[in-house]
Amino acid sequence: MSYEEAFPPELREYYRKLFGDEAEEIMASLRTPVERYYIRVNTLKTSRSKLMSILRKEGLKPKRSPYLEEGIYFEREGPNFPDDYEPGLPVVRANKFASESVYQGAMLYAPGVLQTDKKIKPGDEVEIRDPRGLLVGIGIARMGAKEMITSTRGLAVEVTLPKFKLPSLSELESFKEGLFYAQSLPSMVVAHVLEPNEEDLIIDMAAAPGGKTSHIAQLMQNRGEIIAMDKSKNRLRKTEEELKRLGVKNVRLIRMDARKLPELGIQADKILLDAPCTALGIRPKLWESRTPKDIEATARYQRAFIWAAVKSLRKGGVLVYSTCTLSLEENEANVKYALGKGLKLEEQSIFIGSPGVGINDVQRFYPNRHLTQGFFIAKLRKV
Repeated sequence: MSYEEAFPPELREYYRKLFGDEAEEIMASLRTPVERYYIRVNTLKTSRSKLMSILRKEGLKPKRSPYLEEGIYFEREGPNFPDDYEPGLPVVRANKFASESVYQGAMLYAPGVLQTDKKIKPGDEVEIRDPRGLLVGIGIARMGAKEMITSTRGLAVEVTLPKFKLPSLSELESFKEGLFYAQSLPSMVVAHVLEPNEEDLIIDMAAAPGGKTSHIAQLMQNRGEIIAMDKSKNRLRKTEEELKRLGVKNVRLIRMDARKLPELGIQADKILLDAPCTALGIRPKLWESRTPKDIEATARYQRAFIWAAVKSLRKGGVLVYSTCTLSLEENEANVKYALGKGLKLEEQSIFIGSPGVGINDVQRFYPNRHLTQGFFIAKLRKV
């Protein structure tokens, strides 16, 4: 399946109108994992040089980010086989989520298996394909065919040759000790753009799973107060676990729909709205199902969050608005909406992306240009 086939025709046309000749490069990049896989050093517990030394002892090859002092990255390996490779082995089909994980080096577990060739037995070499037939990896079956389908847990296939290889981090002792958080480079830039300090009352409106919240806490050296909210009980519980692992102590978690934020009667100094979005910038994307209609509906949904933020920000306060998507409606058009609600655009303290589409003082990250996820950041002040 070519990258053109991975995107609905109306979305391909949308990208071509928005990005011109660059659209093809963008779509091709979205099909692959990021070239540089970033983690954030947790400076509440360690330093970059100490963590790099620990990671080397754990068998990894960390490199320093040239942009952020707390940034470390690992270089992607692969592709390990061509797109038209046909190994001719028994086939295990995995769901989209599991396939995207295997595609970048993860093992295949039983819950991710959709169907198998019936003759597969433990020890057989197999090929792993996504629901549309794309080869994502090759490995050794650790279960028989029937067990793969019926089991709700356990390793189904030990992946020996993924299409690409990114480091597996969650089993490392350094991860368990909370010495780092896996976070993309653009996502790390967000907290710096917010410029938090311990005197600020800060609200993170869509905080789960806690990456940006914990980064803000880190920049504040665990001082001051951050209110972090999410409407999902499970996501909030996972956020709490992450904050505990990282040693974050200045966050108050609130379970609520952030669109109702004004009901709390708070006037915040700074608000981060990492808005729920279509996630069109997330990589890798074996295929995309969203269309321009989804973009329009999501952009309307986001405006309710923006309006709640405006009402809950003190005069002179700062709103940082970010998304992990590529569309105009969810990004620059929503910034224009915010400008009509009494906010003004501000320059960003760190600017390593590209100017926006039709607006210079916003920051876009393109997967093909910046070797990152697709991402957007705007900084606004209440007049």
